[in-house]
Amino acid sequence: MSNEKNRNSRKRNMPPTRPKRKKFEDDRTPAVKKVDRVCKVLAIIVTLMFFANVHVLVRGGGYDDTKIVTVFGFASSKIESSIMEPEIKAKSAVFTKVERNYEKGEMVQYFDGEYNPVRRITDVSADGETYTVLGDNEAASEAVEIKAEDISGKVFFTSEALYGFMKVYTTALGAAITVVISFLLLMMSDILMYRKRKAKLQEKREAKARKEARKLKVRQGLEGEQPTEVEELNPIEKRQAERQAKLEKERAEIAAEMRQIQKKMRAEEEELKRGKGKRGKK
Repeated sequence: MSNEKNRNSRKRNMPPTRPKRKKFEDDRTPAVKKVDRVCKVLAIIVTLMFFANVHVLVRGGGYDDTKIVTVFGFASSKIESSIMEPEIKAKSAVFTKVERNYEKGEMVQYFDGEYNPVRRITDVSADGETYTVLGDNEAASEAVEIKAEDISGKVFFTSEALYGFMKVYTTALGAAITVVISFLLLMMSDILMYRKRKAKLQEKREAKARKEARKLKVRQGLEGEQPTEVEELNPIEKRQAERQAKLEKERAEIAAEMRQIQKKMRAEEEELKRGKGKRGKK
C-alpha cells in the first residue's frame, strides 16, 4: 500500500509536460534556402565584428587611433602619412598581430607617447628588449629606439580600399550599422519570400470567402450555382449546409404558422370586444 501511495504522489508531483510545438511547413524554395545559409554565416561574422568593435570602443580605441586595443591578439588602425610608401600608402587600413619577438626587416606599430606610427625594424638589441625603427622614406638620422613593451604588433596586412570602411566601422555609428546588417541578414529568407507568402495568404482568404458564400447560398436554398462550384464543397460540409437550410426552412414555416395563429387570436379578440360593445349599448 505504501508503495502505491508513493507512486501516486510522485505522479501528482511530476511537472506537467509541455505540449509539442506545431511544425510549420517550410515553403522556401531551394534557391532561397541556399541564400539563407550564406546569409546566416555572414550574420555570424558581422555579429562577431560588432562585439569586437564594442570591445575596442569601450576600452578607448577606435576613432583617432591614439590607443590600440587588441582583440585576441589582433588590432586594426588607420595610417594617414606616406612615410612607409610604397609598402604602405597614405590613408590605408593597417592590421597588426601581437608577437613574442620581432625580427629585423618587419614592420611594427608602436606607441610613441602620443600616436601609434608604423615603422620598419632596422636593428635589434642583443637582449631583444630594444628595437631601432625607421620609416622607408626617412633619413637614417631619424631612426628611433623603442622598447619591446611599446610595440602593439607586427603588420601582417594593409589595404587602401578598406580605409573608408575602417573609418566608419571603428565608431559608434559603425556598431549600430553592423547590428542593422546582421538583423537584415537573419531575416533575408523572410524578405525574399514576402511577396510569395503574401499572395498565398491572399489566395487562402479569397478561397475562404468563396466557400462561405457557397455555404450561405446552400443555406438559403438557392439552386443557381454552377456544378463545378458545388463539387468544391466537402461532402460533410455540404450535408451540414443542407441540414442547416432545412432547419432554417422549418423555423420559417413555424414562424409563419405562429403569425397566422396570432392574427386569428387578434381577430377573435376584436369580435369579442365588438359583441360586448353592442350589448352595452342595448
